[in-house]
Amino acid sequence: MKQKVLILLKIALIAFFLLFLILNIASIIYYDTKIVFIVLLVFFLIFSISFFIVYFYLNSSISNYKEVMETQNNGVTYRLSKITSSILYDYQSAIKKLKEKNMYILGRYDVLDNIRKKYKKDMKNAKKIQTFMLPKKMPNNEHLSSYSFYNPVEIIGGDFFDYVYLNGDSSQILFIISDVSGHGIDAAIITAVIKTAFRDLSENFKSVKALLHDINDTLINMMPSGYYSTMIVAKIDLKNRVLTYSNASHTPLLCIRDNAIKEYRNGGTIIGLFPSAYFHEEDIKLNNGDVFLFFTDGIIEASKSKNKYDVYGIDRLKDMFINNSAYSAENIIETIKIDFYEYLDYRSPDDDCSMVVFKIDS
Repeated sequence: MKQKVLILLKIALIAFFLLFLILNIASIIYYDTKIVFIVLLVFFLIFSISFFIVYFYLNSSISNYKEVMETQNNGVTYRLSKITSSILYDYQSAIKKLKEKNMYILGRYDVLDNIRKKYKKDMKNAKKIQTFMLPKKMPNNEHLSSYSFYNPVEIIGGDFFDYVYLNGDSSQILFIISDVSGHGIDAAIITAVIKTAFRDLSENFKSVKALLHDINDTLINMMPSGYYSTMIVAKIDLKNRVLTYSNASHTPLLCIRDNAIKEYRNGGTIIGLFPSAYFHEEDIKLNNGDVFLFFTDGIIEASKSKNKYDVYGIDRLKDMFINNSAYSAENIIETIKIDFYEYLDYRSPDDDCSMVVFKIDS
């Protein structure tokens, strides 16, 4: 719109200038006095000054356009481009707003990055704490050897195992393995509760089933509803040559004896759900060469694809267990572990994984 007004002003100035020339020529020819010329000159100057004031005012809001010569480059034609100061002002305003938003985003990024770094540091410390909660070494003496494997799917997990010597007697081993529902931070917190309960309650140990009942009460009283765990508690009595266990809906305890494998499932319900839970226990006589495998379901339910039926499975675990039972506890675990990750094509399993082997040597 302003550009059209400028064009009209230019046309009016040219027309007025031509009219001024005609009138001045006429005044010189027909009038002897110069007063007419002077009046016309005054009117012309007033009009010209007013015109230039209006023109420059309008032109100040509209910059001269930048001409771009028409050229050809890779088939693209570049022609005349007019850029007004109002567009430039809008660009400048937009750039200013973008800079402000960019500064805000960068500030938020710094905050989030600091939170991420703190979270990473906290999780690293949490992993140290949970690793410290697990036994640094498993029981090994002239009558028994053992070995363990633990791998959380996240930095920390919900699988847990531990043992104590009852009354400080290395021939009386009280062992626990548990699998808390889910994995991650909340599951790791519950494992800490289970460890504390196991250690405290084992000081007044009466029986395996009584210990499970007390751990169940502890979880129900201390944790919100919806959190639960499966577990096995076993007492290995090397003096009396008997293993007493109770299975709280955990994966079966596997035992190899005389080159045959057997599952042990007696026990009771899941820990942490039912206040009136009752648990059974079973005795297993120990013979030289017996090998026991405790494990969590992350082993047998691990899948190498999205097909939930394409899992490692308990049958494959049994085959690997029995085929390597003549070796040491460490070799049994390491061989199963190699086969396990080869089956998964070295992908990470979907759940926490734990295994513990006890081998009766004499």
